[in-house]
Amino acid sequence: MVITSYQKSLWVRNLFLVVVAVALVAVAWKISWSIKKIELYDQAFAYYEDDNLISAEQTFSQASEYSAISYGDVEWTAFMSGLSSIRLQLESLSRQAQAAIGDRQEEQVLEAYQHYQSFKQETLKQQDKQTTSFFQAISAHLALEKAWSDYYQQALQQAKSQMQSPKDMGNESFVHTLVLIPDEFFGGKVEKQEELNNLFQRYETAKLRKLAVSLSFDDVITRTANSIKLYRQEGISAGWLQKQLEQYAKSEINQTIKQKDLPGFIAMAKAYRQIKDVLPEDSDVLAVIERHLESRIKQAEQYTKAHQFTRAMELYQELGGLLDTSSLITGVEERWTEYDPTRLLQVKYPDKTFLSVLTGNDHWGAKQYALGVDEKEHRLYLAAKMPDGVNTVYIEQVLDIDTDFNVTLSKLQDGKDNPVILVQTTGKERAYKYLGLIPHLSQTSLESRFIVEADDLSVEDTARVIVKNAVGKGENETASFLMDDKGLEYEEKLTDTENGEPGDPATEVPPSIDVHAGPGENYEIIGQVSPDSSIQVVTDLNGWYQIQFDGKEGWIQAPKATP
Repeated sequence: MVITSYQKSLWVRNLFLVVVAVALVAVAWKISWSIKKIELYDQAFAYYEDDNLISAEQTFSQASEYSAISYGDVEWTAFMSGLSSIRLQLESLSRQAQAAIGDRQEEQVLEAYQHYQSFKQETLKQQDKQTTSFFQAISAHLALEKAWSDYYQQALQQAKSQMQSPKDMGNESFVHTLVLIPDEFFGGKVEKQEELNNLFQRYETAKLRKLAVSLSFDDVITRTANSIKLYRQEGISAGWLQKQLEQYAKSEINQTIKQKDLPGFIAMAKAYRQIKDVLPEDSDVLAVIERHLESRIKQAEQYTKAHQFTRAMELYQELGGLLDTSSLITGVEERWTEYDPTRLLQVKYPDKTFLSVLTGNDHWGAKQYALGVDEKEHRLYLAAKMPDGVNTVYIEQVLDIDTDFNVTLSKLQDGKDNPVILVQTTGKERAYKYLGLIPHLSQTSLESRFIVEADDLSVEDTARVIVKNAVGKGENETASFLMDDKGLEYEEKLTDTENGEPGDPATEVPPSIDVHAGPGENYEIIGQVSPDSSIQVVTDLNGWYQIQFDGKEGWIQAPKATP
């Protein structure tokens, strides 16, 4: 298709006509809007002159929507724009407040209220009567202050009602609600503080009285402590509630002390210590707890001094619920062992009864020791407390004998402080058989240093024994033997002997008996009594008798039957 020059010229002309038409319409539209803006502006100014600021601002706002031209007094236009800004901000606060009130969002309600009060103060500072009048008119039109007043008055009444209802006790959301209510709804900051303190004190007094009747001590103090924490979170000093809690707890704990209910006291004291963070620094109750603890510890110390070790340990173990008494218990155990080393065996072998026990100190490298004899099993049991005061070595030894026997700690020494344990039993070829044993604590064993059969054996000193009619070397003699690493070595003959010769040590009666301060040879000798004297036996302990003599008390070793 061929387009002619004439057709092209027609198209250009038509396009030009369209552009001109559009331009004419735009001009007409602008002229029309300009006229409308001028009319609205003039109308707004007329309202302003009639002191009708709401209508003036409303009309001015409509005129401002027409931005085709600039028109009017610049200063007046700026003033009216300021009024429009006030109206728009108040309308925004109104929407925020209505949404928060409808959703019961307390923090958002308060936030909108505080923004309103701040905005109000800024507006009043301008000290412009027309601006202030406009602000008040718009606020009244939107019913802003009435909405907040109605909301907070209702919240205040609901909170008070909740505090008085026993069913709601425990649901303490009212505390936060009351704290959020602005001061002016109570008449001021001071008035609010006084009223809230009165409300909360009445509520907590009634609640504590009810809880004390229906709940345990632990539950009462825990719930009260939680209330104190809640008040602190809300910025409320709850010293009055601390006092109520102290009064309640002091009464309850003193009752356990009066009734000598130590388990009850410990349970309450432990629970009360756990809420220490909410208590006053000078808590009377914590002081009562500490004083009673000190008195009970002193009581345990008195038990220990009176050798009532079981009672002392039981008391310390009970007090372990409140404080670490492990070192105190260890101290009692050490004192008990020092007083009665037989306990070393009793702890290890609680099911055994030892008819004969030898005890003492500082032998074989042990701090204390106890040597127990089980005659039925023909077994020796040695318990040795080591110098560290912690470790105890135990040694068991079965004796290769078939008859009854007795055990003594002889004067024979294997080096320094290593006495020989002498076992006497019935012999096969002679009247008696003697075994000399030495403990080796590091190896937990008993070494046999010698075995000899004879009619009698007596220890002269740390290395020499006198043997009557020994089997082998020394037969039909009373001879001396020396103990060395190989055993008993023959030294020399003292006399010839015959069986049943007078002077047999087994038939001699000792001229006197040593009286010790305690049940063991390691205790100090405080006197002597003759075998035929009249004495009063008070009690017996592990082969020792407690007696009364010369107006005092002491211990003697129970006589052993001659095999």
